[in-house]
Amino acid sequence: MEERVLIEARDVAHALWEEIRNAMVEIDRPASLALCCLLASGHLLVEDVPGVGKTTLAKVIARAIGGHDSRIQCTEDLTAAGVIGQEIESDNPSLRPDEFVPGPLFANAVVLDEFNRATPRMQSGLLEAMEEHAVTVGKRRHALPRPFFCIGTMNPHDNTGTFEMAHASCDRFAMRTGIGYPSENGERDLLVRFGAGAIRTESDPIVAPGDVVQLQKVIAQLPAAEPVRAYLVRLLRSTREHPDVLVGASPRALLSMYRCAQAAALLDNAAEVAVKHVRSLFEPCIAHRIRVRPDGSARAVCEEILERTPVPVTTPPPTIAATEGPPLPGAPVRLAA
Repeated sequence: MEERVLIEARDVAHALWEEIRNAMVEIDRPASLALCCLLASGHLLVEDVPGVGKTTLAKVIARAIGGHDSRIQCTEDLTAAGVIGQEIESDNPSLRPDEFVPGPLFANAVVLDEFNRATPRMQSGLLEAMEEHAVTVGKRRHALPRPFFCIGTMNPHDNTGTFEMAHASCDRFAMRTGIGYPSENGERDLLVRFGAGAIRTESDPIVAPGDVVQLQKVIAQLPAAEPVRAYLVRLLRSTREHPDVLVGASPRALLSMYRCAQAAALLDNAAEVAVKHVRSLFEPCIAHRIRVRPDGSARAVCEEILERTPVPVTTPPPTIAATEGPPLPGAPVRLAA
């Protein structure tokens, strides 16, 4: 791939990252994870306590990529027709076919607020859309806009009126992350920056939807050396062999994590995927996609697998150009008690 193409793609990706992180306080890691997820054509699950900025992060990303965005408040009475859309029967089908009226799911960026308040039936109704970027209504199939990026938010500590997410639903999210409470200095900064007005979510778009699609295509072409690919496969297979794991990571998880590692490489100014990109994304990409024993911890399993799996010796990947970009995700943010 031409270096000019990589430089242009990297610069656009960095501009998106700056827009996301500057709109909030102390969210470097969630911002880099969210952007990796978007550029990898995946979907993001943001799980944390109320009031730390989950929905704000989703709105900022939606505005930054341009196009059309929507917000769906998930409740027990939410229906598939109210989200996906429905066909309206024609008065005279012989002269005019039924008309399809699209729902709020037909947007470039969709915020699924409090996703675990949707019923299992509603959650399963979104599986086709999240995996295939299309929906089937009646006998007709309708393509969703490109890019199509879902951001689901969850409150892990409020069980009233919530439903446990099915494994198939979790597996459709490329990553899970939290935001966490800001530091004392961060909360002071929050008062200074946003005390006199609303948090900035109405910023101008940084890119057009078509530019995001092109970024996704460029990222999909970033290579990885054979030892790096073998290391990724070994990590994923280890989740199926661990004694505390009941259901290990799927081949879908393998492909999704590889694409996320490609996105992380671009943000890291690298022209190839390196071991550090794989290691930094293993927990946010995999912990929510495995099922462990009741007394086990998915995060602890991921940390143990990273420690026990031999790391291959590889040469540093070639750089695109010397410039400062977002940090690698690093250690996971612990949810507040």
